[in-house]
Amino acid sequence: MSHKNKNDKNRWRNKTVAFRVSQEEWDEIEKSVNLCGYQTKQDYILDSLLSRSVKAVGNPLMLVTFRKELRQIIDILEQSESGDETEEMLLTSTKRMLEILEAFAKEGDI
Repeated sequence: MSHKNKNDKNRWRNKTVAFRVSQEEWDEIEKSVNLCGYQTKQDYILDSLLSRSVKAVGNPLMLVTFRKELRQIIDILEQSESGDETEEMLLTSTKRMLEILEAFAKEGDI
């Protein structure tokens, strides 16, 4: 039998929540978790679902993720010839990164 653990607020977490997502949704969740600097998807999803504000947590992993995303955007834009689905994906990623950076600016973190 496994050892029971309490969360950081001294509450038992004994319920499981599971749902299915498409590969594209999974990629968006992964990207959001990494861009916001969360350590776990669970923390990000709980904050999102419980209508808490999702706060980006600045850390080295977050900066590495931003750099990687921006490099991919630059590469795609350099190879792109017309407005298509690729540009829509870039717009979504860029908007998310901008929202996170603006949140940091409001808090005086950057």
